[in-house]
Amino acid sequence: MDFRTETITNFLAEVDENIKSENPNGMSIAEIWPGLGKQEARIGVDTYEIYEVVDVIAHEYDGPGGPAASKNPLDWFSRMIGIYTFRAFAEGKATWMLSYSWYKTNKIEPQDPMKNLALSNIMAGANTWDARERVMSGSNDIETRKIIFKWIAENENTFYKPRTSNKPIGVYFSPKTKTYFTDDLMKSYEGIMNLMLQSHHEFQIVTPRTLKDFDGEVLIFPDVKCVSDDEVNNLKLFLEKGNGLVVTGETGKYDISGAKSENNPILKLLSIKDQNQKQVSTGKLNYIYFAECPGKQYSDLCEIEFNNASWEGKDNATKLNSFRTLFFNEVFEKFNFQPEIIIKASPFLTTQIAIVEGKPHIFIANYKGLKSDEIAKQIPENDVNIQFRNINEGKVFYLPYLGEKIDLDSKVIAGNLTCIIPVVEKGGVVWLE
Repeated sequence: MDFRTETITNFLAEVDENIKSENPNGMSIAEIWPGLGKQEARIGVDTYEIYEVVDVIAHEYDGPGGPAASKNPLDWFSRMIGIYTFRAFAEGKATWMLSYSWYKTNKIEPQDPMKNLALSNIMAGANTWDARERVMSGSNDIETRKIIFKWIAENENTFYKPRTSNKPIGVYFSPKTKTYFTDDLMKSYEGIMNLMLQSHHEFQIVTPRTLKDFDGEVLIFPDVKCVSDDEVNNLKLFLEKGNGLVVTGETGKYDISGAKSENNPILKLLSIKDQNQKQVSTGKLNYIYFAECPGKQYSDLCEIEFNNASWEGKDNATKLNSFRTLFFNEVFEKFNFQPEIIIKASPFLTTQIAIVEGKPHIFIANYKGLKSDEIAKQIPENDVNIQFRNINEGKVFYLPYLGEKIDLDSKVIAGNLTCIIPVVEKGGVVWLE
């Protein structure tokens, strides 16, 4: 697997070098099919590695559930996690999504699936392309396509200027663990990411290339089985600054080649004696160790409860809600962590908090009520409450998806600038000036 990945990555690096030797302004654009799962190892195309050697990746990527018309809410969340992860790999380079909204075999009309597909791409900061069936030409509905691209053109700075973090919780993605232990890693990683998205906390996906520069206060390592010496050293530096680390599952059990480590370096760093028991630090280094990965536990709960709750449009999935509350209460209390922006909304919306052109933005996508091949119009979300902590002045704006910018009424409550979005239909973006 390593040989094939290195061979294909080196080939694309050589292509890029030759392009630029002829034209320094030329760009290499790789169109690839795999997502984040076993396809990459099977084909030998590693998205993380390739982003380092080309200028742009065009992902032919639907994510679970197939085209947009066939997706259920949990499929949409998984797709969003995939695109957020690609954007983290890109480190500022462009990400193009070559995806599919509707096939002739689908039983619903194409207009709303087209809008939903573009919504997911745009809100994650990726460029969108939706062609007819599995070709790169044509359109399922040209008038809908005109509406989408006209709106993107009018608001492209909002969605495509660089997004930087404000006060994030880091979630680590391990490419080597994904290669050697795909199922375990993805279940843990997606579970933690769903905990973040459904609780509407600010997140930053951290990779081996960005670990040393991560300046958040809390970092989560979800079942990162394979670790390198560099990763261990960077974690040591992170902890010595007084930051908090959440470690789950079999993190550190294997080295970067996938071979079992004689002495788990992560457990050694944290002085954990019993890898089968949950442990909370009492010494100098600040950590929580979950022997049983909460990401995997939450993934199992989502499979049972999430879609049904979303179809009903009611935030009454008690096991999911209880799990999220207990997890974040423990993490926040242990590490004395307070978010800068608090969002009160149902778990059926994804939110990404980011700084764009110096202003805090919240990118929102609503997947409530969507049902595979039956329902493509969302149940609207009412009264989304947003608090900007320790801010006592400013104007808040809301740009609804495919709509026009509006001013939101805001007031200071207990030292926090607070506003309410009366209704979120498909999605939109909020920002503070």
